[in-house]
Amino acid sequence: MTAVGTCMVLGGAASIPSVPAIALAQLALAAGAEHPAVSMDGVHIAFVSDGDVFVMGADGKGLMRLTRTPSNEADPAWTRRGKIVYSIFENDRSQLWTIEPDGKNAHVIATVPGREPVLSPDESRVLYWTGSWTSTRLLVARLDGSAVQQITDGSSIAWNSRWSPDGREIAFTGRDAAGTLDVCVINADGSGLRQLTRLPPSEGQAQVPSWSPDGRQIAFQTTPAKGKPGYIWIADARTGVARKVTMHGLPYADEVPVWFPDGQRLAFQSNRTGRMEIWTIGANGGGLRQLTR
Repeated sequence: MTAVGTCMVLGGAASIPSVPAIALAQLALAAGAEHPAVSMDGVHIAFVSDGDVFVMGADGKGLMRLTRTPSNEADPAWTRRGKIVYSIFENDRSQLWTIEPDGKNAHVIATVPGREPVLSPDESRVLYWTGSWTSTRLLVARLDGSAVQQITDGSSIAWNSRWSPDGREIAFTGRDAAGTLDVCVINADGSGLRQLTRLPPSEGQAQVPSWSPDGRQIAFQTTPAKGKPGYIWIADARTGVARKVTMHGLPYADEVPVWFPDGQRLAFQSNRTGRMEIWTIGANGGGLRQLTR
């Protein structure tokens, strides 16, 4: 079943070496740190820097570089068994990899003919998209590439898609009838497409959703006009009622929020100190802390 709704559009693997010294890992962060992912036990945070995967403690200590390949690793996440998942897009196909937090046992678990593959919570399926940047189709398949199901009809964008914790719903960046980016939610079978966020134009555009561990809230970022602030927000996953978490009033970009397993904190990336670094903040807006430098 494909979905039509309010979120409409206008218009070979390289080997993995052992983890080098922490000093070398720090040196590799000259490009900044992006796309944090908090482990299921809340002890570690994985992220990418200059196309490689790193991991550190949730307090910012114990930084380790896990990959060193010519490929561009992206979108780290964690499995419930404590492995790190990341993807590599090359030649119009994406490989989904897993690796241990100590840098060992890296291997491919799925290959799909699309972008942004995301492993399902039960690790049996992969979500990805195909098509152009302005007309994308969300699809779900088994890890072996079989049982492909198209979730959206391709008339809408569908970026940054994320499974709900129970695997029954998918949140993604879509567009409303006016062409504004919004967070949209759809059932995993392609039914029930709905627009979740409806922010005033002055607040910017909503994208990059992240489900809370209990599935009741969705964090997201706003992407503002040039020179305006970008914030982290939290919305009720049913009503869409949203509130700002980061409050600064300056032209910083706070982006890519992810939850800690207790639902009380978020990790995110921000250029508050000049380049993208990993930060944490309480879901109530308190306790802001910079982890990478």
